[in-house]
Amino acid sequence: MAEQIIILTPVYNDGESLNILLNELAVSFKEFTNAKFSVLVIDDGSTDSLDIKIPPPFSLQILHLHRNIGHQKAIAVGLAYIKENLPCDKVLVIDSDGEDKPEDAAALLHHSANNADKIIFAQRKSRQEGTGFRFFYRIYKFAFRILTGKSIAFGNFLLMPKPLLDKAVYYSEIWNHIAGGIIKTGLPYTSIATNRGKRYAGKSKMNFNSLLIHGLGAIAVFIEVIASRLLLFSLILIGISLLAILAVVGIRSFTDLAIPGWTSTVVSAMLIILLQSFLLSLFTIFLYLSSQSQRKFIPARHYKDYTGTVETIQ
Repeated sequence: MAEQIIILTPVYNDGESLNILLNELAVSFKEFTNAKFSVLVIDDGSTDSLDIKIPPPFSLQILHLHRNIGHQKAIAVGLAYIKENLPCDKVLVIDSDGEDKPEDAAALLHHSANNADKIIFAQRKSRQEGTGFRFFYRIYKFAFRILTGKSIAFGNFLLMPKPLLDKAVYYSEIWNHIAGGIIKTGLPYTSIATNRGKRYAGKSKMNFNSLLIHGLGAIAVFIEVIASRLLLFSLILIGISLLAILAVVGIRSFTDLAIPGWTSTVVSAMLIILLQSFLLSLFTIFLYLSSQSQRKFIPARHYKDYTGTVETIQ
């Protein structure tokens, strides 16, 4: 029996790039004679007509969303829709703009032959963006590692087996960031090295502001870990400040080593650090309690809040 593979791609006002992608995927997937491919396009609230021309042997569905919600959330909606409505064996998630290369999509399928029980990510060896973007992207990865204790070097270009998809859509973490959410869930994954491609048409929508929001979304997935680390850090600062104050007062009171005016300056500085650390610990506690009191968005249960009509193109 032929393996059923769904290609999931979010699109926002970029029908030209999507058509090029579909044609190149059709060429790249010719070698997979024992697989049957279908495409699910998530129209992320596009205001322009997409005018999609589907190449053989693909069949295609377009899931129109009521409004633009961003490509991470659009992908989560698509995964939940597939889980409930479309039978398949694997789902390939790929951006439609050409920055995810079709030949790398074929490499993901090849790699899945020996990793059928894992999610396979495309890990970037190189990027096509400018120097400024790459610099801030390195800062994002460094901050992610410091705050969460995890490393992230891939995005939402991935191949997911259906059994893991059925589990992933019940985790609220994938709503904000697909890759970060999967790391958080503990679902098994691996990665292969790929190079970032160039856009087929137009300009990239990922600017500094988009990168900032994207990075914050990934970090927010680990809010519990970040809260515990910030709390521990603030408690350490409080302890160091108290010890420093006691040491300075002891030197001033019981020895002749104190320099005039030095004690009050150091104690004042330590008190400021102590107060700031105390405020940081309070902020961390309230941040954690606030996150726990909010309703969790479970894609498998709540995705229909954003879905509109479904268009089928054979």
